[in-house]
Amino acid sequence: MKIFEFLKKNYKLYLINSVLAVLIYYTSKIYDLTNHATSCVHVLLTPLDKLVPFIPQFIIIYNSLEPIIYITLLFFFLFHPRIFTPLAISFISLFLVSNFVYVVFQTYVPRPNITYGANYFVNQVVKLYSSDNPYNCFPSLHCGTAALVSSVWFVKKKYRIIAYLISIWAILIILSTQFLKQHVIADIIGAPLAIGIFLIFYNVFNLEQEY
Repeated sequence: MKIFEFLKKNYKLYLINSVLAVLIYYTSKIYDLTNHATSCVHVLLTPLDKLVPFIPQFIIIYNSLEPIIYITLLFFFLFHPRIFTPLAISFISLFLVSNFVYVVFQTYVPRPNITYGANYFVNQVVKLYSSDNPYNCFPSLHCGTAALVSSVWFVKKKYRIIAYLISIWAILIILSTQFLKQHVIADIIGAPLAIGIFLIFYNVFNLEQEY
């Protein structure tokens, strides 16, 4: 009965969120359209970036991003539709802002010369490189979406332990972008960008009431 009452009370919000979920999917696909060289490509590599080692084992962490995003979105869609709305708008905004930057300020990250067959981890990195062009680097959407996922878990006090664990995971995601040579240090700005976007909608939707 409580579930029925909850659904009856929030059915309009579920309809809105369903539309937003579709928009998350389609705005995320803009990345594929912008991930190529343009007439002016910038390289933000610094001497400090050259000191960062290549650690292929971090591919395991790197590849965990999408499953954690899907789990988080599904959880808040089902159980906290009022929180899902600003979360979804934050994802959409992050995708739109990032891809706008890619169009007007395209960047490129030099990658190490590795070959398939060395070991499992290197093989997975080779697959990553073959499926993702070395453009669309600044700001990093891997860093941004990981930060966004970790931020939303802090909205409700009862999920605080999960929030801290997800935050540690998000930091590892950010490190993985560096150790796999997918991004340079400057690209990490995607994380504070995402947090800033979420805080805007956190206040707009008055989410402190959800605490």
